[in-house]
Amino acid sequence: MNSIKETNRKRLSYPGYAIAFFIIITTVQVSNAQTLFDNIKSNPMLMYGGCDLVEHNDTTYIVGVSAVERGKKRMSDLRRIGMVKAQKEVSVYVNGADITSSTQMSTSEEVTEVNGEKKVVISDSYLETIREDTEGFVRSLKPLGTWLEEDNSVFYYAIYKPLIQ
Repeated sequence: MNSIKETNRKRLSYPGYAIAFFIIITTVQVSNAQTLFDNIKSNPMLMYGGCDLVEHNDTTYIVGVSAVERGKKRMSDLRRIGMVKAQKEVSVYVNGADITSSTQMSTSEEVTEVNGEKKVVISDSYLETIREDTEGFVRSLKPLGTWLEEDNSVFYYAIYKPLIQ
């Protein structure tokens, strides 16, 4: 019976080492991601959205950042929209984009008569539509973090992936 207890103790001691090792590795990864995140928030090319290659701790990362008007959207909606737009930023960076633009201008004149007096209101409208299409696969990018503009009007969502060199 003594040998059974000793065997059980040995078996229980190994997972403890594995858990401690996992915690140390996870802490280092989280710390590295946090410093990368802080660098992105202050990077003039990415702090307001876009995509770029970033050197950090001897590793090159591809980072995509989206900007979403906050309005009255729920946080879950902001995260979902932010993720998709950040993936689009990376796709445009990697695969390029087809851009089309159209412009429409119209003038209208409205004549109204009140008590025998005519009133003419002329209004001009100008509509410019710019469309950006991209196609490609963006996979295995991890969320890096989110932040808000100082006035809480814009929500930013960042994703990243280390590149193999």
